[in-house]
Amino acid sequence: MYKTYFDKDTKLWKGRNSPPLYNPKISLARVVLRTCLNLGPKVAQISDDSGIQLTYDEIRLKTIRAAQNLQKRGYKSKNVVGIIAKNSHHLAPIVFASLAIGSAVNTLDTSFKKAELLHMLKTTKPVVIFCDVEVYDLVKECFAELKNDSKIFTFGGNKGDSEQVENLFEETHNEDDFVPVEVDGENDTAVIVCSSGTTGLPKGVCLSHAALLDGITQIDELSSTGVLLAFSSLYWISGWFILIGGMINGSTRIITTESFTPELHLQFIEKYRVTFILSVSHQMALLLKCDRIDHTDLSSLKLQMVGGAKCSFNIHREINAKLPNGKVVSGYGMSEASSAISMNLGDNDSVGQLLGSFIVKIVDENGNRCGIGENGEICFKTNYKFLGYFGNQKATDEVFDDEGFFLTGDIGHFDEDGNLYFIDRIKELIKYCNFQISPSQIETFLIELPDIKGACIIGIPGEVASNDLPAAYIVRNEASNITEKDIFNLVADHFADYCKLRGGVYFVDSLPVTPSGKIMRRKVKELAIVSNNIRK
Repeated sequence: MYKTYFDKDTKLWKGRNSPPLYNPKISLARVVLRTCLNLGPKVAQISDDSGIQLTYDEIRLKTIRAAQNLQKRGYKSKNVVGIIAKNSHHLAPIVFASLAIGSAVNTLDTSFKKAELLHMLKTTKPVVIFCDVEVYDLVKECFAELKNDSKIFTFGGNKGDSEQVENLFEETHNEDDFVPVEVDGENDTAVIVCSSGTTGLPKGVCLSHAALLDGITQIDELSSTGVLLAFSSLYWISGWFILIGGMINGSTRIITTESFTPELHLQFIEKYRVTFILSVSHQMALLLKCDRIDHTDLSSLKLQMVGGAKCSFNIHREINAKLPNGKVVSGYGMSEASSAISMNLGDNDSVGQLLGSFIVKIVDENGNRCGIGENGEICFKTNYKFLGYFGNQKATDEVFDDEGFFLTGDIGHFDEDGNLYFIDRIKELIKYCNFQISPSQIETFLIELPDIKGACIIGIPGEVASNDLPAAYIVRNEASNITEKDIFNLVADHFADYCKLRGGVYFVDSLPVTPSGKIMRRKVKELAIVSNNIRK
């Protein structure tokens, strides 16, 4: 169980005392290879796309061979390896091999457009790229513009001057002699994931070996699960959570290159007897609106962990009612924290109790520490701190205060029982007539309506300079006839007067999202402002 302890004198909240399980100097690769050796013939992953199963022995052997063949080709430690790939069956050993030679792995998304990909490749300067063959042309185009002649290996065949990754699995005849490159697990970067990019181009979030191992092992529920499922690619921290957590806990991971759909999600649960799923909040709402959920055997599922954004408590309860042997658990975290900061195992609308590695303070606009029930910015420290944004010292300095706390940019508070409540992002709060409006609260209300598939609330400039007018961008469900007036009245009847959608209601076919599934509010706001000006 997770437990939050409050010190009234210092106004600090702490999780239970939970010392790290691993030596902070050890590498991720060493831990994974040792686990593989111990588990041997057990199935580590199953690819639904190809039907290919890999045992822990097979992943270990492929990892060692790929690492040795990379070393033969001259690749050394302290460099950056780029990964732009979906969850195919050869991805895991390539990732572990890159870590085993002491490189940092930068994971990008296959849906990146040229501007995003060019920005990240220019920032991290990878010495080698592993990508799906479908994105080879774009990678090559970006490399040409950057005058980068790094080697490109491709998953799913080869193209142009690329080489297929299978060539790295050739026998070396000295596999038994391999030892992963020594690293400083606490201070060396293992993984560079991307920030969400909802307000601009993504930044490279540098995470150490120690931080990742510590963050993942703080989640008690992961250690007792058997079959894991997540649609997250390694672009997401959740993808790393499932990959590393699954490997070091001896689970079997179900992987696919397909994107999430409610039907596929439910099909996998039944087909593979899935016990643990990691999902994002909006997927939960889509599941409830899928007819198949009432005709699927969900008896194997023990835990449905939800993160990425606040999930409606009503949705939690509705899905819980459909799980005969499991429950929905919400978590609050971010890439910079390496994992979840808090977990909610109880029956309330909070994001739960702190994990043992975290110390949290809540501060007001003047930097003063807040007490119980007082909203402010959530700031944290953990056992192994975030190493910074790759190549961006200015952005790194800005997210730490003078006491070394990471400034999340999130507004929230603790109650008297130690439950953390997330309100919204500071930058996303809408200010109207000196009132602060939380977009997520209105979105949560709207997404529960049967007529609405997606919702985004943003503020657009009003006639008074200090005012933002709440506006709604809505994706209707098929066959829905809900009108702008209907939605305006629903919000007006349910919320205070200052929350009325004075900026308008706009119907769209889809909402712009980042590769990690978060709504790009910046783009929605730009569209809303243009639409509002046209209406005038």
